[in-house]
Amino acid sequence: MSYNDFEISNQDGRPITLYLLEWGRTRWRYTSADRPIQIYEMVDGVRTLVTYEPKAIRDNGMRQGVSSQNDFQIDGPSDLDIVRLFRGSPPSETIWVTVRRKHLEDDSTPIYWTGTVWNLTRPSPAKCQLICKSLMGSLKRTGLRLCWTRECPHFIYDSGCKVDPENFKVTSKAISFSGSTLVVKPDVMQDDGWFNGGIAAWSASVDGTVERRFVESAVTAGANLTLSIFGLVDFLKVGDTVSLYPGCSRIPEVCDGKFDNLDNYGGFDKMPGDTPFNTAIW
Repeated sequence: MSYNDFEISNQDGRPITLYLLEWGRTRWRYTSADRPIQIYEMVDGVRTLVTYEPKAIRDNGMRQGVSSQNDFQIDGPSDLDIVRLFRGSPPSETIWVTVRRKHLEDDSTPIYWTGTVWNLTRPSPAKCQLICKSLMGSLKRTGLRLCWTRECPHFIYDSGCKVDPENFKVTSKAISFSGSTLVVKPDVMQDDGWFNGGIAAWSASVDGTVERRFVESAVTAGANLTLSIFGLVDFLKVGDTVSLYPGCSRIPEVCDGKFDNLDNYGGFDKMPGDTPFNTAIW
């Protein structure tokens, strides 16, 4: 029998759902079935036999539209591994969701829904709810336009900036942390403010998933560096390696002197101060 035969059958169909959650290189697999389900999937380009663990998990079904009322919601127990990612600051990496429908007696596993996790709530101590957005909904959002500004509109290390972050990376060791304050011992000491507006990154799981946080300020104190970051220091232990990437104030002097990247500067610092809207031109 084919998948469609099971779908239209009044008696032979035994539908179950498979949920794949991907956070960087970390993958969680759950199923609504009462037993482990094994299927073949492409993992890092290799066809691999994987196992979906049985959980008390379900969803509200796919709906048309892009409004908040049509969010795809996944309800599960509070002991899911993904819950710990939202106990502090939300993770910096996107969490991708792939939902498959199948029948127990059928080998077909068609994709039912794909999207990303936007938020996680706790309706009760024993339950969690994942609020997900579809890929189609993301494509329908209005994008930002590139404007004419004196300061560079590019984000440091993005495709417009073109600076290779690995050329400026400084490795360090975590000395201590509390809340949004992180103290590290860098291999190479820099001046105060060198990492302001930059990035601090560290391994957040055994799978090699990287957590990134923006650096608000960086102040030296002897051989150590005290970082004030946006969000909380999650999934980090004392002694772990922290990679630091310097920030940019988006002015041509810093772009040229700090990164030697003036050819890719996106601002127009010589723009006149007057415009036709505040100056009489007739």
